[in-house]
Amino acid sequence: MPSQGSHSILVIAWKTVVRKMFRNVVLAAAVALLVSLLVFALLFNRAVSDDIESASRKLGADIVLVPVEALSKAEEFILESKKKDFYMDRAVFDSVRTLAGVKAATFQIYLETLESGCCSIVEGQVIAFDPTTDFVITPWFKQPPPPLGDSEVYIGSYVYEYLGLINTPTLFNKKVKVVADLEKTGTGLDYGIFMRVEDLNKISSAATGRYQPGMISIIFLKLDDGAELDAVTDAIQKAHPNTGIMTRGTIGADVRATLADFTKVFSITILISSALAVLLAWSTFTALANERRREVGILRAIGAHRGHIMKLFMAEAAIISLIGGLAGIGMGNYLIHHLAGDLNLLSRLGAYASFSLLNVAASVAAMLIGMAVCLVGAAVPVVRLARMEPLDAIKEE
Repeated sequence: MPSQGSHSILVIAWKTVVRKMFRNVVLAAAVALLVSLLVFALLFNRAVSDDIESASRKLGADIVLVPVEALSKAEEFILESKKKDFYMDRAVFDSVRTLAGVKAATFQIYLETLESGCCSIVEGQVIAFDPTTDFVITPWFKQPPPPLGDSEVYIGSYVYEYLGLINTPTLFNKKVKVVADLEKTGTGLDYGIFMRVEDLNKISSAATGRYQPGMISIIFLKLDDGAELDAVTDAIQKAHPNTGIMTRGTIGADVRATLADFTKVFSITILISSALAVLLAWSTFTALANERRREVGILRAIGAHRGHIMKLFMAEAAIISLIGGLAGIGMGNYLIHHLAGDLNLLSRLGAYASFSLLNVAASVAAMLIGMAVCLVGAAVPVVRLARMEPLDAIKEE
């Protein structure tokens, strides 16, 4: 019986909502805008945060070292795939690789690319690495690649799409052979053209730009299980104070700060939108309560309880807010998936909001918040109406 009563209340509430469609659509639109803003903010935050965490995790290193003045450049290459070249003394690598707690160490050298006619590789960052110590690049091959030989290179996924596996490209005015390509990593490695460090001796100094023998660009350190990250970073800082240190938790610090600013703006906008939605729901249901005082008085006079009146009007508010919430989920997901590419932060990172259970949960949570805001606004006039005595409600002004 209780379920039949609830069903009857929902049917009556739906008919009432449809009867005053225009006014209710305005309230539903306000809820939809609030929910869409919440969905966009939540998915935006998750997309950027997930991209940063994913990029730092995919490098396979616990600590990354670069020249202190190149910290921002290194982050831009790791997170945004921007070509960079910066250098420090290789002695830093020889020193830190033997520190207590360091399980593995490798380095890379970033080089400028010079165009040299037909089939030159210009769409990428040339990276010299040591295959004997590498643990950053090799995990990203679909199958074990052939060892690099003389004038052979590996390429990242973006370069592969641009170039393919051909035998005729040139690099630094020399013909090279592409022998394998990496899977997509979502980091700057996708834009990499990987050559052996020993092949640098075969390239003229004029072709390699600012690079000088005995210099490297970036160091990757993997720690032993149980090694204390802070202890290792402190030791590195004391031994090499002019070296910039990034860890998995600090990679993308500038982007995180920008994200925090975005979050503050979103929060203020959401609070303002919530206040407006509450006021609109309050005014809408105040008008409904005034219009239907006599109807409520008659219902009370023939035996309806205050709880029945509350359920009837709150069911109307729930239906209106549910319609607005569902529309808001659609709008918010459309914005994050189709229009967010115009936002500089997301386009620079290549971040996107993928379909996942967590994102679905975030969308549903945003809808429930929007519905709650609408119900709170509607509750005040509804409670006041339900508490009126039947004769007072029936009595004409």
